[in-house]
Amino acid sequence: MTTVRPVRSLWRDVPVAVRLLLLGDLVSAAGVGITQPYLVVFLHTVKGVPLVTATAMTSLPALASFAGNWLSGMLADRTGGHRAMTTGLISTIVGLVIVATGDGAPVLGVGVTLVGFGWSVTLPAYSTLIATLVPPAAHPRTFTLQYGLFNAGMGAGAAIGAPIVHQTSGAGFTSLWWLAAATCVASMACVHLSRTRTSPPPPIPTAARPAGDHRRVLADRTLLRALLAAALTSAAGYGVYESALPALAVVSGDPGAMSWAAVANCAAIVAGMPLTLRLTRRLRPRGLLVVTAVAWSAAWLLCAVQYQWHLLGATVTLALAAALVGIGELFVAGALPATVNDLAPDALRGRYNALLMMATTSGMWAGPLAAAAANAYGLLAALFAAAAALLFVAPALLPGRRLDTGTPRG
Repeated sequence: MTTVRPVRSLWRDVPVAVRLLLLGDLVSAAGVGITQPYLVVFLHTVKGVPLVTATAMTSLPALASFAGNWLSGMLADRTGGHRAMTTGLISTIVGLVIVATGDGAPVLGVGVTLVGFGWSVTLPAYSTLIATLVPPAAHPRTFTLQYGLFNAGMGAGAAIGAPIVHQTSGAGFTSLWWLAAATCVASMACVHLSRTRTSPPPPIPTAARPAGDHRRVLADRTLLRALLAAALTSAAGYGVYESALPALAVVSGDPGAMSWAAVANCAAIVAGMPLTLRLTRRLRPRGLLVVTAVAWSAAWLLCAVQYQWHLLGATVTLALAAALVGIGELFVAGALPATVNDLAPDALRGRYNALLMMATTSGMWAGPLAAAAANAYGLLAALFAAAAALLFVAPALLPGRRLDTGTPRG
């Protein structure tokens, strides 16, 4: 009981509108879990895309995110986060349908790009709404709760998809993308209900609106340091996880190992969330990122050993590595969004969150391309080792203050 008490307490404290958003996020996360861990395997084994091309295609969502993040920040600041979220979910649904029905790398690439574009519009608007609807002191814990629930949904989705992936049936595998589209429709319904329970914010007087928009945002040097930390952490963490691990599974002759890795990743996040909610109140951003660096570098060293010597087998190695990645994700989940929202003026909050997402997805763009090149030249072990070293650069870039003491500048 004591392990879930922090989660229950925080759930009771957040407004009903935020609970609806969290529920919608949980449902749509199941769709992510059903499809994202298996994208490379699906494109290669069902759609016939060459492995190197399929691996490189995982960078397309990150590339699309540059446009999607920019649009999301502008929409969230001008029209509200709910409308931006709905726009993003519609794009995601269209992309999932194209991936399910399309053939050939160009068409499938369009579908994958639309999925990435949709999520890149949805997620910054989502963070903006959370930061607006809960008190600043609760930002770190609320973002951590959101991340834990999202990964609980991903774990459920991965568990649903695992038997189908192991069967490698073309029709069954394709049905996962249709199911993911259905979860996005359900999430749209939750967003609509949340909007009905949210009081519209008072309009910002024209004289109080900041001039320069993105130029003013980019003049914030503390923000730029946080964005650089996010990009480095993403490239050496999320980018490697999303692309190099599936490639390692295929090279090891066990593509189905990714299903167990996805489940292990989400299980570690869900199990570790209550403890992380307590520690987030005490640790500084740098300390949180150091924990992340230690956990993720250990995961990549395990993968390098698997690639070189095959000591534990692909299933065991990838599951252990994914669990360590999950632990690291928990500690970074609250740190970066809370830091950025603490720096953001109310009138530019959407753009601040969009730039954070842009920095994160820039790393997720670089990671798959590096993994594709490493796989083509047989250098996956070197990639894992380089990523492990790079992770320790990011902590020094974040502000040295506590996460929950600041208030947004308005």
